[in-house]
Amino acid sequence: MDVSTEFKLALLVVFGLTVVCLVGIGVLALFGSQATDLDKVSIGQRNFHTACSFGWQAGVGAIFGLVGGKATA
Repeated sequence: MDVSTEFKLALLVVFGLTVVCLVGIGVLALFGSQATDLDKVSIGQRNFHTACSFGWQAGVGAIFGLVGGKATA
């Protein structure tokens, strides 16, 4: 199977962003607010969690899409 440079670059970028989002979730889990009540967690932390959560989920979907699309081509 011939894999183009553009495909490798796209896969690497998506993989990198996915890893960054997962690391962000981990850092927030370790060093974020210890509040258990959602009203006591800052809006910045909630927004950061939402962005990172969407990022890794979309990244995993994009990786499966890229690899699956390449496998069927």
